[in-house]
Amino acid sequence: MKEMIHINSRVIEKCLDGDIKAQYQLYKQYSKAMYNIAIRFLNNKMDAEDILQDSFITAFNRLEELQNRDLFGSWLKRIVINNCISFHRKRKIAFEEIDEQRHGETVEIDGEVPVVDSALVHRVIRELPHKGRTVLVLRALEGYTHKEIAEALDISVSTSKTQYSRALSLLNKKLKGKADVN
Repeated sequence: MKEMIHINSRVIEKCLDGDIKAQYQLYKQYSKAMYNIAIRFLNNKMDAEDILQDSFITAFNRLEELQNRDLFGSWLKRIVINNCISFHRKRKIAFEEIDEQRHGETVEIDGEVPVVDSALVHRVIRELPHKGRTVLVLRALEGYTHKEIAEALDISVSTSKTQYSRALSLLNKKLKGKADVN
């Protein structure tokens, strides 16, 4: 891992000098992971590919702003997530405000937690309604707090919690339904 970091630092230095081969090397190294993040948010291949390209263009244009070259991957991930959030805002997706009294809903899992194939989980996440999927991805997969989600999506914290709870509940039901079928 340490060797990879030093390689990235050298490649980034070459990118700063305008080396297209170095840019392509970084693209090859990070594109799959960044695409997976975008597709989880957007659930549309073309939109995810557009976000991926825009994110790399942004990263290469702002590379001199990166203080610590060893953190390129997490910096790029943040750009991808921010671009996904901006994409949703441009589409003016409205999150419905939920009554304050309902934000306390919790998801309870009955019995033993089954082992589920991660590919199945990602497929089912893509089937979730957009609002819940976005909050679920930000909270469960990307580690954002409800406050951060609320600020990023311009919704209340209680709406974030409710959307998350509903998405988890629906995810649980869909996974249970798929497990019953198998």
